[in-house]
Amino acid sequence: MSTGLGSDPIKDQEPAVVGAFATLRVDRIAAGGDGVGREESGRVVFVPRTAPGDVVRVEIVEAKPRWARGRVREYVDRGDGRRQALCPVYGECGGCRLQHLTPAEQRRSKRDLVESALRRIGSLDVEVPDPISSGNEFAYRNRVTFSSGLSDGTLVAGFRTIYDPGALADVRQCLLAEDPIVEAWDGMRRAWAGGICEPPVGPDTRITVRSAIDGAVDVLVRGGRPTGAEALRDLMEEVPGIVGWHHGGSRDVPRCLAGEDTLADRWQGTAFDLPADVFLQVNREVSASLDGWLDVRAGDVGGLRILDLYSGVGARAIRWANEGAHVTACEVDERAVGACRKAAGGSSGRLAVIADRVENRIAELLPVDLVVVNPPRAGLSRKVSEELATGSAERLAYVSCDPATLARDLGRLQPGWSVDEVQPFDAFPQTAHVETVAWLNRC
Repeated sequence: MSTGLGSDPIKDQEPAVVGAFATLRVDRIAAGGDGVGREESGRVVFVPRTAPGDVVRVEIVEAKPRWARGRVREYVDRGDGRRQALCPVYGECGGCRLQHLTPAEQRRSKRDLVESALRRIGSLDVEVPDPISSGNEFAYRNRVTFSSGLSDGTLVAGFRTIYDPGALADVRQCLLAEDPIVEAWDGMRRAWAGGICEPPVGPDTRITVRSAIDGAVDVLVRGGRPTGAEALRDLMEEVPGIVGWHHGGSRDVPRCLAGEDTLADRWQGTAFDLPADVFLQVNREVSASLDGWLDVRAGDVGGLRILDLYSGVGARAIRWANEGAHVTACEVDERAVGACRKAAGGSSGRLAVIADRVENRIAELLPVDLVVVNPPRAGLSRKVSEELATGSAERLAYVSCDPATLARDLGRLQPGWSVDEVQPFDAFPQTAHVETVAWLNRC
């Protein structure tokens, strides 16, 4: 593709300073979703809203000795993987980072992110296929967290802006949210604008809206002042889809201020009563595809000893126990453990659920036939990695939401394990996040 710049268009000889301009060719997408190009000096420049193949004229807005950040001032040429973003506030909102890329280009970029992390960080030469996608590329999130504040006395509620994380982009409709969340968010905003009740605002106020499979909605507000009971009653009459309203500080166990204390939901056939703050995957369709992928590799689990670490509410553990496995689940969140135990009534005694840190229990929980780990973004602690590297288990499945910590941990597990398969899943379309599963066998 012609750049229109002549035979040698990239000619910035010295690293540019803030306020200077540079012309770059974008080669790839970085982990955070920015396009990556290089100045003639070799310094990396991260540029939001660009695509591989773009040639852009950028203004340097942040400069460091080894990297810089730029803002597009002119598209000289455009890569083949671009499309027009659907969201009306995509130009300023930082919630999505890849909506300007076609679905195929998004998946290719995510595959490259996983493959690159495994090679650079884990020293692993593993073939990585394209991410598996299923369901919708929009309207897939069953949980969305908005931030709120006031600007000149007017409510601003949405997500942090892409160029200034201290500012908010006002988002009236998030295209990633399931329809019940969209409807509830619109109703809440209309109720606040109409004076039915005061909006929850204040430093670091966050409003999490979660939807169940039947369309019921639960709201959790962290920060700001709690909304009064009478005002909440009026709001919930105005927005009938909301069945529960909770409030808490940044780390407090939230209190139910109105409606139901838990949200009734079904996850892959299991009924759950979900406390407002427990973790659950946000994409139902892709989560089911991921579990199906694991089922194929686990085979007949009847009689197997399975250890499910960082198990959350235990949907997978419950299902495998009901299929005849002897499962031990370990999860530090006591409210998630309580939800798991309540939902596991039909597991016939084959499921043991432990409320504790994995580090405190892993040594005593081995040996088993299969270990499944699904740690938070920080990955496995060194203690857990060491126990898994030397402990007695035949197979290991690692479910990760961060390619960098996955690569680090897989590297730590060598040489006792062989990484047989790595499969990304496109659980977060329009964003730079990717869910990845690695399947390992004992050497």
